[in-house]
Amino acid sequence: MDYELRPATSDDYTYCYRLTKRNMQDLFCKHWGGWVPAEFRKGFVVENIAMVIIAGKRAGYLNIIREATFIYIDNIQLSPTWQNQGIGTSLLNRLLDTHSRVSIRLTTFEDNPAKRLYERMGFVVLERNGMTVKMEKKAQQDGIPEPLTRTGDL
Repeated sequence: MDYELRPATSDDYTYCYRLTKRNMQDLFCKHWGGWVPAEFRKGFVVENIAMVIIAGKRAGYLNIIREATFIYIDNIQLSPTWQNQGIGTSLLNRLLDTHSRVSIRLTTFEDNPAKRLYERMGFVVLERNGMTVKMEKKAQQDGIPEPLTRTGDL
């Protein structure tokens, strides 16, 4: 499936909020006691977010944070319409290819179906905290992240 990425704007907030709540609310309630709107608002930094566009419409988003020694996938969400069609795999491959010289980390739930994708992509569990797991895909070689101007550049 062909997609493109574009930098997010503040106009994308409502879409991203609703999509994340739709996709994740059950897991958040099960493991963290509920959905906390203020936490989503705090993590919505447009400079870190790329919108996934298919056929001219928003289909999801990717939120990455560049740390000094690694890239952190803060959030990756796809509309249910576009799930299980290889788009998540393609997004992760693109990210891994672009940032092959640095480790990439993420946090997910042990019972999140996406965890199987992360494992297939080479991510390994670094730490467990209840049902929450921190995972990492090690860098192919030592290095530091290349400076990027926007997440849309991946």
